[in-house]
Amino acid sequence: MPSQAMTSLEMMRRVSADAVRGAAADLTARQFALLLSIFMKPGPHAIRDLARQLDLPKPAVTRALDVLERQGFVRRKRDRHDKRDVSVHRTVKGAVFLYDYGETVAHRAEETRSCPSWIPVSQPPGPTSHPMS
Repeated sequence: MPSQAMTSLEMMRRVSADAVRGAAADLTARQFALLLSIFMKPGPHAIRDLARQLDLPKPAVTRALDVLERQGFVRRKRDRHDKRDVSVHRTVKGAVFLYDYGETVAHRAEETRSCPSWIPVSQPPGPTSHPMS
């Protein structure tokens, strides 16, 4: 019987393969984690708060937001009174992207759970021993 870890990895492999084959955006893990952070909690979001949640430097969050904004998945708004204050907001396009992605995950999870015989039963590799010189 396959381990839960191997079943989870197979499901992730299938979802990832679907994502790279499809016409959907090709996001990095950082960009995807940021997008999920923005959509899974009510906003608007401050860049400093997103950086703190993901334990990332603010410039890394800003670069990831640049990509997400170009894709149309989020939008940034400057405060009218304090131009330094920028908030991040959800978009309909981002919501549709994540909903579709979630549907793919749910489908692949069910498919993987109902047909686990494809996973080879093997033990993870143990520590390698090196002969003493």
